[in-house]
Amino acid sequence: MNEILLASVIFTSPHFCLDRALIAQNLLREYYEEPQSPIMVDNKLALQFYRGPQSWTLTSVEPDGRTCVIAAGSGWNVEKS
Repeated sequence: MNEILLASVIFTSPHFCLDRALIAQNLLREYYEEPQSPIMVDNKLALQFYRGPQSWTLTSVEPDGRTCVIAAGSGWNVEKS
């Protein structure tokens, strides 16, 4: 069985950056997005994916907590075919 990912993507440029806790609080309050498992890129950077009922956000997280929005979108659905 194959899975198809359907999503609408908006890339942000320049990146919007704040403290990790502030980004997480705002995404939860405004979009009901909750953090998913982080992905370690290397010792200096992690990617954090937030998923909500209608939208999603991808952020980069530096060791000092500085977090930048990389991309955001809507319509996150996984359909099985």
